[in-house]
Amino acid sequence: MYLASSDSPRTSGVVETQDSSHTSPAAVTDTAVSTLSAPVEVYGLKTLPNELLCKIFWHCTSNYIPISANGRSTPLILSQVSSKWRSVALSYPWLWNEISIDYGDWSKMPRLARHAHSHLGRSGNLPISIYTSGTIHPYSQGPADTNAIRELVSPYAPRIRHITLAFPLDWMNKFLRNTASIQEVQSLESIRLVYHPTEGSDELLDNNLFMHAPNLRKVELEYVSEVGWKYLSPNTVHLPWSQIEELNLIHIVASPSYLQNILVQCGSLQKCTLSIIKVAEDLPDQFHFLFHHPPPLNHVYLSSIKHLTLHNPKNFDYIKYLTGLRIHFPSLEHFGITTGGDSRNGRQWSHTQFMQVIAENTVPLRSVSTPAHISEGDIESIMGEVPSLVELDVSRGSSISETTVRLMLHGYLASQLEVLKCAVAPKLLSDFLDMVESRFVPRKSQAKYRGFKKLVIRSPKDSDGYREVHERIEELQDFGRDITIVDA
Repeated sequence: MYLASSDSPRTSGVVETQDSSHTSPAAVTDTAVSTLSAPVEVYGLKTLPNELLCKIFWHCTSNYIPISANGRSTPLILSQVSSKWRSVALSYPWLWNEISIDYGDWSKMPRLARHAHSHLGRSGNLPISIYTSGTIHPYSQGPADTNAIRELVSPYAPRIRHITLAFPLDWMNKFLRNTASIQEVQSLESIRLVYHPTEGSDELLDNNLFMHAPNLRKVELEYVSEVGWKYLSPNTVHLPWSQIEELNLIHIVASPSYLQNILVQCGSLQKCTLSIIKVAEDLPDQFHFLFHHPPPLNHVYLSSIKHLTLHNPKNFDYIKYLTGLRIHFPSLEHFGITTGGDSRNGRQWSHTQFMQVIAENTVPLRSVSTPAHISEGDIESIMGEVPSLVELDVSRGSSISETTVRLMLHGYLASQLEVLKCAVAPKLLSDFLDMVESRFVPRKSQAKYRGFKKLVIRSPKDSDGYREVHERIEELQDFGRDITIVDA
């Protein structure tokens, strides 16, 4: 669905060392931090060649520590361990071309901006990635300096490759409407705009700041709210839609005609996230104008979209919503629903709606994912009704049943499944592992299907069933099987 839990992927092409898979970036960073008070403990590191030391530094930055009012960036921490470390860190600009900034409540903007400029100023001429976050309380006033975004972004605009801006809505409106804020964005590949509500927040205003970004491919717009959505007025957002390959709208909605107009322009769109709202008679008052008297719409078939996620935290009927939009996705390969997943709140998997989505699909569906509560019967139905399934994530649902495990063991269900994330009851763990091992194919085999490539199993670790298979799981992991147990 969206971006992963970390929103700052490294883009450097540095080659990893052979031992990198055995060293946690977080552990390396912790070691570096501890040396500030006990440098004698890393005496052996003084003899490392600069090139190898720099690769270690790069792995540290993959576990990035955001700049905040109470903290420094990872490269800065590393550069303060010793004179050699400082020399090495400052000599490699790609340690400094990415920055994550936690603005907190945005009350210390000037200080954090100085830290950011000091950090990015060491990045040479490399492309830059900037990621911001904040934890302002909903509908609070926030600080008055609405030029903060421009002061952060403008000096590096021509070199920015990826950017996440998370700020109060009125700040974002002012920044995005000011075309002088950014002169050139020719390197920009992805943008994520996160709007935080503040007291007196208005609607999202017109902007065309990124209209002329020749390399822009990914766009995400999010309104941070658990109780409502922001309405995107017609002709509000101006982007080079024809080149966008991924578009995510989180808690942001538009009229059917405007949304249809956007999606039709996105001829290269492959991945899309849409937020689901109630339609017609169930629509909240602030959105009554969306559907009461909509203009006539033609049916639109978006065959370029392969990956669709429906953001549906209120568990609305998404079939009604898509029917009202008159948009169809005949070429879906990946389908996801984000609903919240708490069965006590009624946020459960709707198998009927799911079957209606795939009924009009003209290509085999390859993956399904949802954090919703899903019954063991519906899990089995997905496997049986979508035989082309390669990846299935139902990790927040019920445990798969004994019958499902038996049918999978004999190849009657999900015979092409390679990635499975699910709950398994402790008493079924042994049988489940039997099924998993039965699917592994020797490397010399010419078979196209080679068994599971990745398994994430949710099961209580304090159970007798887990203790009985613990050593067996470790043996499979030692043989290179990608199996993870998540404590339920």
